[in-house]
Amino acid sequence: MNLHILLDEVTEFNGPLVFIKGSHTHGPVPATLDTETTSYPLWVVDNETVSNLVDNGALVSAKGPPGTVLIFGDSLVHGSSINMSPWPRMIFSLILNPVSNALTRHQRPEHQHHRDTSPVIPLTDDCLLEGAAA
Repeated sequence: MNLHILLDEVTEFNGPLVFIKGSHTHGPVPATLDTETTSYPLWVVDNETVSNLVDNGALVSAKGPPGTVLIFGDSLVHGSSINMSPWPRMIFSLILNPVSNALTRHQRPEHQHHRDTSPVIPLTDDCLLEGAAA
């Protein structure tokens, strides 16, 4: 699961996330772990698969003002290009993976990529009601 919060205004010019509309309805797509052509290990989908998905869907850019929240699953094919504009594009990302899929090669600073890979502990359904006055 991915939760992203736009910290800057994101437009079509400063490297927005791009989604292939409806790609999640085709089930998991084949992906390979690229450790050579990217600055950090990244799961990538081959060009033919992307072309077929785009033919059946559409490309949608995630744009919005600071505070915009995006929540999506990894089966929704997505990516972004570099920001070639003069405007920043900072995005807070919280990505939840199985512990078995934890990142093992840390190339980004701690403040950009957290190192704690312990499991998320679920809270009880009434956790926000604990201690509430009757």
